[in-house]
Amino acid sequence: MVVAMKINRLSPETLTEAKNARRVFLMVAELHKLGYESLRVAPFLSPSGCYWRCVILPASMTSPSHGARLADDVVYESLSKYSSADEDNYFGWRNMKPKTPLILATRFIVEFPQFAEKGHHTDPTYARWFATMLELTAPIGVVSAFGNWEPPVDRMLTEFCEDGVVVPLPPGWHGRG
Repeated sequence: MVVAMKINRLSPETLTEAKNARRVFLMVAELHKLGYESLRVAPFLSPSGCYWRCVILPASMTSPSHGARLADDVVYESLSKYSSADEDNYFGWRNMKPKTPLILATRFIVEFPQFAEKGHHTDPTYARWFATMLELTAPIGVVSAFGNWEPPVDRMLTEFCEDGVVVPLPPGWHGRG
């Protein structure tokens, strides 16, 4: 009930932005169901704090100490990324209808085969964390690893969630899968 009230207080533009961002997470949930459990999200806020951004990448490209941050040797420009500034043009895919999470997941596999291949492994620890994060942030919430300020060291930042929602850090990658 409280969440519904909070959603009703969002402007139509903000509600659309939240739903678009959430759809990226739901796409990753579909990828996990398809056997791509080693694909991870690296979400963050733009330096201005105005836009939510999310990179989808194989676990092997994430930090061993923080499962939602890039490894030191990863080049950001080479990654598949979404920005809320792109609205519902996920990963630059314009004129794509409908944009269900499953259709987006299927398109992701086709458009980013190098990441899909590297992420086509089981990663039950991360998949459990991700499913729990989705549950905690339902119905439209998202998390971020950092913004343009000192991030918490023990949890993710949350947006569009009920007050008091705490999402722990995702597990780091340690060479499996």
